[in-house]
Amino acid sequence: MTLLAPLAAATAASASTTAAASTALASPAVSAPAVSATDAPGTLSFPVETTVPAGTGAVFVNLQVPDGLTPTSLTGAIKPVTPAATSGSSAVATPGGQLLVTVNGAVLQTLDPTMPGTLNVPLQASDEVKGVVTIGLTYATLSGSDNAVCTVPSNASVSLTDAVMNVDGAAAAPSTVADFLSPSVNAVSVVIPDAPSQALEQAGLATIASLAHALPQSDSLSLTTTSDTANRTTVAPIRGRIIVLAPSTDSSVTTATTALSSGDGGVPTLTITGPEATLAPAGAALGSDYLVLANSADTTGLSQTGTSTPALTQNLSYFGSPNQIALAGFGQSSSFTNISQASFGGPVSSATVHIVGMHSDIPDSVIATANVYWNNFLIGSQVLAHSTPIDLTLPVSGTLLTAANGLKIELSAVPVTGNCTGPINQIPIELFVDSQASTVSGVRGQTLTPGFQRFPQVLGSTLPVAFGTGASAATAVASAGDIVASVQRNSSIQLAVTVVSPGSFISSSQSGLFVGATSSDSNALGSPLRLDSFKAIDSNAVSFGVGTTEPYAALQSFQSGGRNVLMLGGWAPDSSSDAVQGLQVQAASYTTSNPDGWFGLSGDVLIAQPNQGDPVLISSNAIVPQTAVTDDYRGYAVWIAVIAIILILAGVVGEITRRRRKAKLKKYVDAQIASEGAEPAADGAEAPESSKPE
Repeated sequence: MTLLAPLAAATAASASTTAAASTALASPAVSAPAVSATDAPGTLSFPVETTVPAGTGAVFVNLQVPDGLTPTSLTGAIKPVTPAATSGSSAVATPGGQLLVTVNGAVLQTLDPTMPGTLNVPLQASDEVKGVVTIGLTYATLSGSDNAVCTVPSNASVSLTDAVMNVDGAAAAPSTVADFLSPSVNAVSVVIPDAPSQALEQAGLATIASLAHALPQSDSLSLTTTSDTANRTTVAPIRGRIIVLAPSTDSSVTTATTALSSGDGGVPTLTITGPEATLAPAGAALGSDYLVLANSADTTGLSQTGTSTPALTQNLSYFGSPNQIALAGFGQSSSFTNISQASFGGPVSSATVHIVGMHSDIPDSVIATANVYWNNFLIGSQVLAHSTPIDLTLPVSGTLLTAANGLKIELSAVPVTGNCTGPINQIPIELFVDSQASTVSGVRGQTLTPGFQRFPQVLGSTLPVAFGTGASAATAVASAGDIVASVQRNSSIQLAVTVVSPGSFISSSQSGLFVGATSSDSNALGSPLRLDSFKAIDSNAVSFGVGTTEPYAALQSFQSGGRNVLMLGGWAPDSSSDAVQGLQVQAASYTTSNPDGWFGLSGDVLIAQPNQGDPVLISSNAIVPQTAVTDDYRGYAVWIAVIAIILILAGVVGEITRRRRKAKLKKYVDAQIASEGAEPAADGAEAPESSKPE
């Protein structure tokens, strides 16, 4: 079979979007993250951490079930996150609250949300729909009293953690390339040969980028060389996958081919074989929407090339909102959409939000408003009354922009009497937003200071990567794989990854990633922290400094020559590269392992040191200027000194010349005066008194 997968014109922006659990009637489902550790026999573990706010409708959690398995029950831990307010506090939760656990609309368990409890619901085969079991959680707070007061929802909430599903049956192995990366997959290991060429490095990174683009952010990904097992993610036979990129030595082979097998430990394995130049396009195709066309185990010509650049105006559906946002009921209900700058194909300096929708006719007995927030800042509000259309155009200034932005649309409604029950409760209070007609427009520009949060949007659709000599091949490949995966997960555009030489990267004007940098590389790129000994000052208490003479690795994000650079490198006092290999992997791995991923990186420098635990984020402004940095300005100082000396000499010469001219002028004037005084005597005039004879 031959499959050519062109790059999809419309990118899957939903990979970087979520909807708030506080949506009115029923919030969009939350996909539970998977775990890469091996599950206990007969179970599937989901380390889901879902918060259920009080009085805001149902929160749905989607649990993916591999083909061949039948769910029998689900357990989990329920505990209060924010306790219900007590009497006398500013917000009082209605007594008698309940946490309702539903499956397919049926209430299977009722729990007390004010106390820690155990979720334990029975499941059956019919509860699984298209490989998904959906659990609904509703924190109900209103009682049935006729005089219940309609208030702003309590800030009480509960959380679901440690979900474990018991299953029967045997998981079915994938039979086609299309179902190899099924939704239930939770870990993928990509392997390339040891001592890889530049083409193989590009193939591995292109594959990792495509997987990060296509799979949920919770999935564990790794890129390693064949002998590097230490940095490889754990993969299990049921929900793990292995992808092997194998260059062909057969000169007659001109295209990439794929083959499925049962690899180490019975883990399903996809082997892609072909000339080195064909492996990167084949790996990139794994993230394509057209992969469903690869409906056999063996394919030929799997390939995806090219890039796409989205327009600066996109509707809310592009960012992952449902086609219709529906908010309803008394109190407050809201929807939330992530708006990342990368979704516009580059950085933006300002934005305009256009909301189009309709609301029900609001009677005079009800007070209702629609509010729109950008990053929790109110940018627009409208009182809802008898005129039912909504058409709001709201500017967003550059001061409100971040790399990842949150757009919240909120409906607030309360009866004039304050009572939420009785006949008044029968009045439908509804707000509908047309996500297809509602848009967000960006203006190209930059408002963020140099640092990690300028990525991935500064890349556009292309990510050039260079490998320096400051890391071994195994270290550089594993580190680059983690960073590329983290950056890609925060871009709705599938990045076209290329590998270039260090020299080409340094002389380029394009933003990108440099891995395995040496001290000379950091000097050439002009990084804020040069790879040498340094001293940092606590920015909160600048009265003391901390010097380091230990090995360290640093991931930096900075602006150099008008472009933005990510640079990973290390330093050791004994000039031994062995001491910093693991530290570079640790720094790179932190970009994916920290709870907030790439958006959890603040500032512009990430430092990993021995026995430190997690790497530390610092600002380059807290680093005492190093010798290499001051050397950069030493040439300027020399020229300033030379210019100063020239100016001083010019001043001295000018002063000498001025004095000489003054002396000559004085002699000339004196001679002129003497000449004018002698002329009368020569004409017979009376001589001066002092010269007359006695």
